Amino acid sequence: MKKVVVMFLCAMLTMGSISACGKSESDKNGKNTVQAQTEDKTTEENKTEDKAEDSDTEAKEEADKNSESSEMENPTEEEGQDAAGEESDMAEDMTMKVLKESAGTIDYTALEELNPEPGSHIAVVVKNTKSNFWATVKKGMTAAVKDLNEKMGYKGEDKIKISFEGPGNETDVESQINIIDAVLSENPSILCLAAIDMESCQPQVEEATLNGIPVVVLDSGVQSEQVNAICATDNYAAGTEAAKKMAEALGEKGQVAIMAHVETSESSQKRVAGFTDEMKNHPEIEIVNISYENEETSMSELAEAVLKLYPEVKGYYCTNEIATNNVLDIVNTSDKEVKVIGFDSGEKQIKAVKDGVELGMFAQNPYGMGYATIVAGVRADQGLENDAFINTGYQWIDSTSIELPEYKNYLYK
Repeated sequence: MKKVVVMFLCAMLTMGSISACGKSESDKNGKNTVQAQTEDKTTEENKTEDKAEDSDTEAKEEADKNSESSEMENPTEEEGQDAAGEESDMAEDMTMKVLKESAGTIDYTALEELNPEPGSHIAVVVKNTKSNFWATVKKGMTAAVKDLNEKMGYKGEDKIKISFEGPGNETDVESQINIIDAVLSENPSILCLAAIDMESCQPQVEEATLNGIPVVVLDSGVQSEQVNAICATDNYAAGTEAAKKMAEALGEKGQVAIMAHVETSESSQKRVAGFTDEMKNHPEIEIVNISYENEETSMSELAEAVLKLYPEVKGYYCTNEIATNNVLDIVNTSDKEVKVIGFDSGEKQIKAVKDGVELGMFAQNPYGMGYATIVAGVRADQGLENDAFINTGYQWIDSTSIELPEYKNYLYK
C-alpha cells in the first residue's frame, strides 16, 4: 500500500500538481523543479468589527475547543526555577550573552527601566504549543515574568500573569485567528504574537492597537505597521549560511532539495530565500525540489516521493524541527547517503548530529527570544522605545561542537 502511495505522490510531483510560489535556480534553466502545495486558505479578515458580546463568547469557546493552551497566572517559585534553570547560570549563559550583545541598541535582559502595573496580563499566541522550540520560548517568557514579579515585589493578585496559547499544529490558521480573537476579548495589557500566516492577522493587530494593547511579534513577522517590534532570528542570514554549508559538504556539485514549513510563514519564506539566493553563487548545485508543509500530504510522504523521483539528491535542507525530523525519518529508512541540514535542535536532531546522520543544525535562541519578547512588550506598554527588529541570534551546531558546554542551552530539550 505504501508503494502505491509513493507512486501516486511521484505522479503528482511529475505532473507539477504539487506546487508553490517560490522558484529555484533550476526553474530558470527550464528544468522541472517541483514544489509542494500549500492549500490556498481564506480567513475572515474582519472578525473583530462590530462584535457583540455573544460573539466574543463564541470565539472563546471555539478557541478552547480547537487549541491547546496554558495559563500561568501566578507561577510558583518552583515553576519559575524550572523555567529559568539556575538563575546565575542563565545570567552568564551564552544564550543570554548573545541576546544582550546582539539584539539591538537596547539590553533586553535588563529590567531596571520596567515598572509594569500590578496584575498585568501578558497574552501570548504562538504557532503551536507542542514543539520543543515553543516549549523553550515559554520557559524564557516564564523566567522573565518571574524576574519582573520579584523586582516589583508583586505577590498574590498583584503578580503579572502570562497566558500561552496556540493551535495544535502550524497549518491551522483559522484556529489561531479564533484564539487571538478570544484573547483580545479579555483585554490583555500586551499581546505577543507568532503568526502562522503573516497576512491573516492584520485585523487583530489593528483591533489591539485601537484598544491600546501594544503588539510584539516573535519568530515570524506580520504585515502591519502597527506592530511595535519583531523579536526573531535573522532567518535570511541563517538560510544563506545553510547554503554555504551545504555547498561545502557536497564539494560544490550535486542535487539538493528543500523541505519547508508553511509557506505563508515569514520565517519559512526568509529561510528558503536565503538558501536559494546563495545557491545562485554555486552554479553546479541544482535545487530540484522545494516542498512546503500543507494539510493534504505529510512531509514524510513528500520527502519519500522526492527521493524516489530524484534519486541523485545528495543534500536536503530543512527549515524547522518538524521538517527536519520528517526528512530524517525517510533518509534513515532509505539506502541513500543524503546530507541533511536542519533548523532548530530537538532531541531527534541532537541524536542525528551525534550519529552523523544530520550534518548540522541552525539552533535558534528560543529561550532568549521568549525573555526578550516579554521585556519588549512591557517596554512598549510603558511607552519606552524598542528596536524595530530584535535579533535573538542563532548558532551553527555540528558534531564538533554539540558536546561543548557553551551550547548546552541552545539545545531544545
